[in-house]
This record gives sequence, C-alpha cells and structure tokens, in this order.
Amino acid sequence: MTEPVKRIISTAIKVIVSAALLYWLLRGGMLQRAVEETRDRFHAGPFLLGLAAFALSNVFGSMQWNLLLRAQGIHIPFRRALSLYFVGLFFSNFLPANLGGDVVKVVDLHRDTGKGSGAVAATLMDRGAGLAILALMATVAGLISREAFGAEPFLLLLPGFLLFFLAGGAAIMSNRVVKLLQKTMAIIPFQAVRNAADSVLTALFQFRSRKRALLLAVLMAIPVQTLRVLVHLFAARSIGIDAAAAPAVYFFLFIPIVAVFIALPISINGLGVREGLGVYFYGLIGIGDELAFSISFLAYLIGVVVSLIGGLVFVFRPTRRRMADLPPEAESS
Repeated sequence: MTEPVKRIISTAIKVIVSAALLYWLLRGGMLQRAVEETRDRFHAGPFLLGLAAFALSNVFGSMQWNLLLRAQGIHIPFRRALSLYFVGLFFSNFLPANLGGDVVKVVDLHRDTGKGSGAVAATLMDRGAGLAILALMATVAGLISREAFGAEPFLLLLPGFLLFFLAGGAAIMSNRVVKLLQKTMAIIPFQAVRNAADSVLTALFQFRSRKRALLLAVLMAIPVQTLRVLVHLFAARSIGIDAAAAPAVYFFLFIPIVAVFIALPISINGLGVREGLGVYFYGLIGIGDELAFSISFLAYLIGVVVSLIGGLVFVFRPTRRRMADLPPEAESS
C-alpha cells in the first residue's frame, strides 16, 4: 500500500469517527436546542475575554517554542517565531491532520535555516511540555475536588497521565534509553527514514545539556496552558454558566483530559471527541447536554477565530528567503 493511499484511508477513518460522534451527540434535535439556548443566554463580554486569553496564550506559546528552538541552535527573530506559530495554529484548524500545523512550522523553518531535525525536536518538546503541565494541573485539580466526584473512573486516568509525561522527561535524560532507541532504529529497513529518525533523536537528546532552557520552557508552559483552560471557562461564562454552577477548578480538571484525547490521531482536529467529552464531564456537574455541547463548541470557535490571524499572516507575508541570506540587521531584529 502506497503512502498516499494510507493517508487517504487514515483521513477517511478520522472523518467517519468525527461524523459518527457528532451525529450521536446531535441526534434528536439537540443541535437546534443548543443553538436556541446559546442564542438566548449569550453574553459577548466573556466571549471576548476568551478570544483575548487564547490570543495571549499563543504569544506566550511562541516565546516557549522560540526558547526551545534557540536551545537547538536555531536563532530566529521573535516576530518570525510568532508569525510561524500563528500560521501553524491556522493550519492546525484547517488541515485534517491533528499535527498539520506543526508540520507547516517545521517545513518553513527547515527552508529558512536548513535545521529540520532541530525544529522537529523543539516542536515535540514544546508539545510535551504543554501536555505535562496539563497533566499536573489536572492531578492537582483532581485532588482539590476529589470529594465532589467520588469514585468516578476518569479520576484514575490522572496519575497515569502524570507518570507517563514524567517518564518521558526522564527518558530524555537517560543514556540507557538513548542506546535502546538507537538499537531499535537500526532495524528500520529504509535508510532515509532511519537517518531522519536518528537525526531527530540526536536533536532531542541535546536537551540533556540544555537543562536551563528546558526548565524555562516548562515554566513558560504554565501561563500558556492556564490561559487555554480559561478559554473554556470564559466560553461557559458567555452562556450564563456562573461559578456556582461550574467552579474554575473543574475546568482545570476536565480540560487537560480532553486535550490529551484531542491530541490522539483519531478524529478531524478533535471534532466530536471534544464535544462528546464535554457533554460527559459537564454532565457530571449538572449541566445539560445542550449547554455542555455549546461550551465545547464555543471554545473551539474561539480557537478558530484567533487562528485566522495566522491565515492572514500566511497570505500577506513576503516571499520566503533563507535566513542565511538575510542581512545582519534583519537577523538581529
């Protein structure tokens, strides 16, 4: 089976999963009821705060990503990192692959700098740091609110998520893991794939000697992910769900779990998965299916609206040139 055929089949499966989940959620006229309730209860103020929070999170996110790029020896102006970050955000929302935006960023950086492996390593670390902080947030929020949920099965996921990301961080620092992965890659039959994987692995393990940059990136992930959780809180507040009905701590418990499942390559940009988990989690605190669906969809809509900035940047950016060809004053700007 050729690679294009595999991609077509993979995309078709994701479309089917998203469509099936959305159909199951919206059957029986729920979509119409959700639209009517959202229209009747909508307040623009919290929604605008959600837009501002998500935009600011991506400014901080581009700072985090640029910090990791510099640790890989990729030095680009912050405004370039910011524009690439927003362009990646745009394509993440409008390409069927969950990581489509990351691919666009890496390809652009490779064209600019010729350092594709370092760009991949920095982007993977950026993702990993964000998910690790989300897992930590969810674990703390779960401890705070454990009495409210009793023995709900989803609470059992939290230690596993946290341990998984802590183990991943420890693996980056382990020489044994390096040797094991190198032996594993040696059995890859295709030389080009083996060489590419080895280059990315080598770049990843360079972070072992750049612990300060790694620590700063993890710390930077705290405001990034906090703001992204707050987007969902503002979405809820925009349709009249106040702190009495949905305390802020619950969002720091629910949204990290949703984010982990959205990151799995099983749907089109998380459509259906996001809304389905939202209906489940918000239902636990007494919010009806229609409003639960609306919270998740409004949060997604906030992300789409902000990502249009990246679309504008992509359309109106100047003709790409390699960073090596830029004059020194442009390189240092």
